[in-house]
Amino acid sequence: MKKRILSLLLTLSLLLSALAGCGGSEDPAKPDGQTETEPDYSWFTMPEETGKLTLYSPGNMYSALLNAAVGIFQQLYPDIEVSYEILSDEEFETRIRTEIPAGKGPDLVLMMDTTFPDVYKTMATGLFEDLNPYFGTDEEIALSDFIRPVMDVGLMHGKRYLAPLNYKLPILMTTQSILDEIGMTAEDLKTCDGFCEGAARFKEKHPDSTLYFDIGGIDPTVSDMISLYRSFGFNLINYETGEIDVDEARFRQCMDLAKLYYNPGYDTDEDAVWDIPYYAAGGGLHLKLFPYDSFSGDSYMNYVTCKTFLGADGEEPVLFLPSNQRDGVTAETVFGAAIPKGAANKSAAWKLLKILLSDEIQGGHDENNWNTSYFRVGYPVRLSATKAVMDHGEEMTPDGPEFDRFVELVQSPTDAVIVPEEYIRYLKRCMLPYVYGEKGWDDCWNSFMSTLELYKDE
Repeated sequence: MKKRILSLLLTLSLLLSALAGCGGSEDPAKPDGQTETEPDYSWFTMPEETGKLTLYSPGNMYSALLNAAVGIFQQLYPDIEVSYEILSDEEFETRIRTEIPAGKGPDLVLMMDTTFPDVYKTMATGLFEDLNPYFGTDEEIALSDFIRPVMDVGLMHGKRYLAPLNYKLPILMTTQSILDEIGMTAEDLKTCDGFCEGAARFKEKHPDSTLYFDIGGIDPTVSDMISLYRSFGFNLINYETGEIDVDEARFRQCMDLAKLYYNPGYDTDEDAVWDIPYYAAGGGLHLKLFPYDSFSGDSYMNYVTCKTFLGADGEEPVLFLPSNQRDGVTAETVFGAAIPKGAANKSAAWKLLKILLSDEIQGGHDENNWNTSYFRVGYPVRLSATKAVMDHGEEMTPDGPEFDRFVELVQSPTDAVIVPEEYIRYLKRCMLPYVYGEKGWDDCWNSFMSTLELYKDE
């Protein structure tokens, strides 16, 4: 029975995807007595309606989202002709990268980190419309309806080039018995120093344990390093100043913890996972990570399921969010939307963008795909949609103080990032030799900094 329960937990467990951090979105402090003033967009006039809308979809994770949004769009605006092409992933990326700079292509672009290798660099080219005047003059939508730190990830030099649609957070779960064993509280683990101290204490007591919940078969070293790097919320490059922005002491603290848990003798046989000390508690400090690589509507359900099994074993689960290097919480944007500056049908594109940010889409479920969230991954940016996206009807309706605590964590980001693919590649290439003990810190750090200097100036 225990193996069956653990097997189910394995099925539900989520591995943190290869993530890194860049560019924060913290608001600058205002001098004493000075208040924020609303920008004046009285000069702005909404683009004229053309009666047309052109869209592309790569046909995988985008299609369920776009199909639902386009369906609502056509009901609301039956007189607007929609040209909607579903392309292969490769053709989609090729066409938007060649057509948009030429003033052609779709009127609204949905993007992930794979769509444009570095969204920050793309925003810096001025390729997209500034959405601030749209938000500032349209009475049907307000930025206050959304998780503002996440929405502000699309800001550069005061212009809002991207509207995030959803985001991820490294919500972690450990058990009270583990906290008692290492003599710490969840509040202690929230800080960077406390997190590293708790992990070090656990490693001392259980030398052969993994850091995160382990499913066996894959050496967790790389995922540990990237997961820690992500949780610390590093800003690698500040694209507004054109400078590298990395706290070396914090960065080394992160790499040192990954190095501490590196096990050169790790057994990649999938059955070996059953021999990991403290496995019943998750194989390390954390039983589970939410909601990376998970359907967003299922993340609360998975938490409740795991909580139920832990309760049956007499364990008390504890949820917490690790702080980033600025003592805040960093979210990562998954999907974003932008209107190309050369788009022919900007009015229709804005109408569709508002639908993508509406309760119907943000909190909706895809009946054709096991009733999962339209976004499939992460949490909605619309504040009112957090509960709706986790509502599974009679099966599970989120309610009560336990759910309120979950929502509190979900809605707690203080800044956000978009992750360029290159960051992960450079992180692995430059820092894994240090984690593996093959090179010293100075060699690896200098290599990392040199690589970032070349990259930012490309």
